[in-house]
Amino acid sequence: MSTARKIARNTGLLMVASIFTNLMAFIWTIYSARYLGTAGFGMLSAALAITGLFSILMDLGLSTYATREIARDKSKTRKYLDNISLIKCILTTSTLILIYAYLFISDYPPLALQVTMLMGIYYVLTSFTALFNCVYIAHERMEFQAIGNIINSTVLLGGILLVISLKGDIISFGMAYVFTGMVTLTYSLLMIFWKFSRFSFEFDRSFWKESLTIALPFGITGIFTTIYFWIDTVMLQTIQGDVSVGLYNASYKLIFVLLSIYNVYMASLFPVMAKFFTHSAQSLKLTYHRSVKFMLILSLPIAVGTTIMAQDIILLIYGTEYLPSVMALQILIWCIVFMFVNGLSSNLLGSADNQLTVTKVTAIGAGANIAINLVVIPIFSFIGASVATVLTEFILLVLFTRAISKTDYALGRDILTNLWRIILPNVVMLGVLVFIDAPLIIMVIICTLVYFAGILLTRALDEQDIAIIKSIFKKVD
Repeated sequence: MSTARKIARNTGLLMVASIFTNLMAFIWTIYSARYLGTAGFGMLSAALAITGLFSILMDLGLSTYATREIARDKSKTRKYLDNISLIKCILTTSTLILIYAYLFISDYPPLALQVTMLMGIYYVLTSFTALFNCVYIAHERMEFQAIGNIINSTVLLGGILLVISLKGDIISFGMAYVFTGMVTLTYSLLMIFWKFSRFSFEFDRSFWKESLTIALPFGITGIFTTIYFWIDTVMLQTIQGDVSVGLYNASYKLIFVLLSIYNVYMASLFPVMAKFFTHSAQSLKLTYHRSVKFMLILSLPIAVGTTIMAQDIILLIYGTEYLPSVMALQILIWCIVFMFVNGLSSNLLGSADNQLTVTKVTAIGAGANIAINLVVIPIFSFIGASVATVLTEFILLVLFTRAISKTDYALGRDILTNLWRIILPNVVMLGVLVFIDAPLIIMVIICTLVYFAGILLTRALDEQDIAIIKSIFKKVD
């Protein structure tokens, strides 16, 4: 099977699962937000944010490191599972204790404390599931992760709908998350034992030392990335309260749904990039350059369209109570353009053993995000947090571009000189949005057709792109 077809197969499998899981996420977000109201939804979102901040301590980059190393030598699968699973037992237990200590010292209200601890248990379960997912990714068997994602989202949606039908409280929402984590982890364990490797705990001192040392840059990067993703919600709750958190996360959750496209592609691409680094530098460079173009083609129209149709989207999904979220969505949506490219750059540097550079860049980004939020949240509340998110992603774009310009994989001028081929169809689509008045769904269909017609007319996809797409669908000899 060709490399392009492998990437497409794995991306396709995860994309199908992603479409399903995000449909489920879309539904449970709507029901949760409407049922709990802005304050209750804010408390639930804050609980996820706080435990999300601590969750990186449950992994410390070990899953990413294991993905890279198993992809390079699949015979080491059991060795990594035996040792890393035991390390994660220690890390997850310690992290749960830290979460409780933080909540106790911060004098959290009893209800918020209980919800947050339930989310902490959920993150423990998903941390182990993530380790098993890294085995699927390294072996390029994404169908097992895809099925797991579908199971996870289906069970969680069912649990949340059951809680709402029984008129449960916010604690019941937390219990639904924990039950979902248990079901998904059970599935992952069964698949690992059945299809890949049985494993047991092993304490190999030298292996632990080497793994923790090499994985630590990935872990530190994860810490800074996690801070960047969650700190705004935690700061909003502390400074402005649960209502502001609820309004902010109403838009932020929609961005997370869109980021699933990027996450699926990144998961499929990382093991391929890791192999290219050791076997073909030119293939690695080509993969990166083409991926940047594809991500721009995908993300720009989403940003333009959402900016214009934000009010219709918020009203359709959340109702009038969440109308103040419109401006937040119009601002936040632009971060996906930067995120898609930044994710590719991070993947490139990580696969090429330059994870220390990624760590430095994300550290600067996390620091900038905290600093900007400290200034703007007290004044502009969740709107300020939205601006801080986009500004941080732009800073990361500049830093990653500068770092890659010093390598052999730097983006050439041809991408910049041909950028107009992507921008022009977006301008035409913008005109359609401004001058045509139609229901939301109809506008989405019209804009999609207009945009991709423009992409074909401007030849944003060149002969090499078309050849890659054809190779993806070509039958395997």
